[in-house]
Amino acid sequence: MGLFEVSVTVANPGAPERSATISLLVDTGATLSWLPRRLLEDLGVNPTARLGFVLADGRRLEREVGGVLLTVDRRTLPIPVAFAEPGEEAVLGATALEALGFAVDPVEKKLVPRDLRAL
Repeated sequence: MGLFEVSVTVANPGAPERSATISLLVDTGATLSWLPRRLLEDLGVNPTARLGFVLADGRRLEREVGGVLLTVDRRTLPIPVAFAEPGEEAVLGATALEALGFAVDPVEKKLVPRDLRAL
């Protein structure tokens, strides 16, 4: 898949006026989105859990996870995100893409709105 970035707005769910716009690399191989710890702390987002992750090279690590209001193309939902440490890529992961109702067009390098799936 071709790599591309999208602009998203991240907000503190308890204080939506505390928000920032950031460019994220679309990564359908990442379960959660990874946002810079510093950004999340500046917005007042607190971690609620610590979860394990497996990297593409097989290494395992743990990261704190918390919830944000994430807006992509005028679609906003509460989304769990990992607190990325310095030097780690900021990415928009599969959970956010699925929840917000986007598919990835790898040829055009863009997100395509789609209906959510139900039973």
